[in-house]
Amino acid sequence: MIAAHQNEHADAPDTADSKVQLILAGEKLFAERGVEAASLREIASAAGHGNNNAVRYHFGSKLGLIQAIFSYRVAQMEPVRAHLLAKLEAEGLLADARSLLELIMLPYFTLRAPDGTFSYPGFMLQYLLYYRPKGVRHVADEVGALSPALNRAQSLLRARVSYLDYETADRRILHAMLAFIAAVINAENQKPRLTAERYRALIDDTISHIEAALIVPQQIRRNTISADALIAPRIGPASP
Repeated sequence: MIAAHQNEHADAPDTADSKVQLILAGEKLFAERGVEAASLREIASAAGHGNNNAVRYHFGSKLGLIQAIFSYRVAQMEPVRAHLLAKLEAEGLLADARSLLELIMLPYFTLRAPDGTFSYPGFMLQYLLYYRPKGVRHVADEVGALSPALNRAQSLLRARVSYLDYETADRRILHAMLAFIAAVINAENQKPRLTAERYRALIDDTISHIEAALIVPQQIRRNTISADALIAPRIGPASP
């Protein structure tokens, strides 16, 4: 496994370790129970803190902890993505949708802990389903030094589907991530556990159908049933 990126901020060792333990505990509880259900007190306890206000002390709030989880994990995956991006550039594959999807998605697998814990996909599912729609941004939304390889890969993927309007492209990329994460969680929960060969085949097939759905041109709706009567939006004020 490729070595994880080490954060080089100037926190003292004890403080940095304390933050990491809170980040890992928060990620795990958010994935297992949902962001709303997991309390800051429970997260502090799971991280081995006697101070129930540890999360507020280090991160300010639950949303601050969420952003810290993003930063921690994106920084770990960034060297892997940078290596893959350089490889794609050398091979002339920067416009290949499948390769770009793999660059964005497959580094998730470097986040599995030595004890087998793999909670980031579950945490991301919670975020994409319930918090992204409410306007909670991801650190990768801000172009900067934290994730240049990820930012470039996302820009290249958008360029690959430039024939789509921005809203459609954005929605398809979101759905692509949801499909990938759901497939990973499903594979992780299989009983008996999948063999390595079957696990890889499942992920390979998932990315194949994600690519197909992502790049298909927009088409005028052609329904074989009365979709207007069946697809009812939530009643409420219209979007601005």
